[in-house]
Amino acid sequence: SMLLIIDYRLIEILVLLWNFVGVMAGVLRARKYSFDAENYLKSRFSNVNVPGRILFPLECFHEAFQCLPSSLKVLDYGAGPVIMSIISAARTASEIVLSDLAESNLEALRKWLRRDAEAFDWSPYFDHVVQTLEGKGEEEAREREERLREIAKDVAYCNIEEDPPIRTTCPGPYDVIIDSGTLTASSRSKEMFEVGVGKIMGLLKPGGTLLSFTSDRNMDGPETGTYTIGCSQHHSVFNTSCQYFCEVLKRQGFGGVTAKTYSLDEAVRQFYDNRMVGFKFITANKV
Repeated sequence: SMLLIIDYRLIEILVLLWNFVGVMAGVLRARKYSFDAENYLKSRFSNVNVPGRILFPLECFHEAFQCLPSSLKVLDYGAGPVIMSIISAARTASEIVLSDLAESNLEALRKWLRRDAEAFDWSPYFDHVVQTLEGKGEEEAREREERLREIAKDVAYCNIEEDPPIRTTCPGPYDVIIDSGTLTASSRSKEMFEVGVGKIMGLLKPGGTLLSFTSDRNMDGPETGTYTIGCSQHHSVFNTSCQYFCEVLKRQGFGGVTAKTYSLDEAVRQFYDNRMVGFKFITANKV
């Protein structure tokens, strides 16, 4: 019996060491992946009044969470340095986990959560969601900021190519998972994309909801394109049309798949690239 106790303790130590090695490996990979969070926020989010890229998803997330129950456990998978996707969620959610691959993005999220003086100012986004969309006052908007800080349980490393695809102190399964482009940004082929969708599905509870906001792209030609941050950083993105994305979700076993799209004018498309036709917001439930 003494040997059994020693064996069990040894196993526990080995498990702890394995988890620690996994976490540290994730941290190193996050630091290795280069993403200019500060430039991205300044160039893309300095103005809240952008109809397609900002106001459209804010309204979609608002409507989605209006229809969902309270006390939800929410995962923002691949949030980047951005919190606008979870402002509506913070009204009724009980736990929120923010995650990303890049350490620079994770640090940007931590800065906002700890009220760092250098953190990006998201207050105009809270004002729009709470005051404009929900019809409440400025005080309620500030209260929403504090509530989000209270229920944000972890800022975690994630990588859709790894198993498990997230390393967090607040593991799933989750009631709601938000994807704001990670599935397409981390894929280089249809096979990779569909495997990624399956991994996200594995993190959801039965009956759980996937909310995905991504660019709507023309799939004629090469499978991948690029998007630019500022004038220097170019990042790959897997081109997915709204129709294809919905078809993949259905094949993977999601039900209740619905989509809304926002079309960009030809002149505005040139700001992005010639494969971009607009944005899509897709809702699906794990059957």
